[in-house]
Amino acid sequence: MDKNKLFDDTPYIDKTVVTDYDKKKWKEAFQNYCDSDKIRKESDLTGLNACGYWYACDYCDGSDLPCACAKAMLQYFFETGRQVDYKNTDEKYLDKLLRGEYE
Repeated sequence: MDKNKLFDDTPYIDKTVVTDYDKKKWKEAFQNYCDSDKIRKESDLTGLNACGYWYACDYCDGSDLPCACAKAMLQYFFETGRQVDYKNTDEKYLDKLLRGEYE
């Protein structure tokens, strides 16, 4: 802090607070990961994580809606009492969520 200032006016940003932007960013990242070629190729070969065969598909309102997989996942987490780490958009974390390997 500068000695000539009466108080510290540097902006304070709490990184632990989850904002609407964080939620939107996470939802888009998760949906993009679900729609990725990697997942599509795997579902074509093994049937795992194909549309309609995922554990959160019971909560889906329709795959033709935007962000259907992300909304189904959020509804599943809400009903089971789990928390989503909205700050984490890493591909490894999203892959764990998709495969049901969460805390």
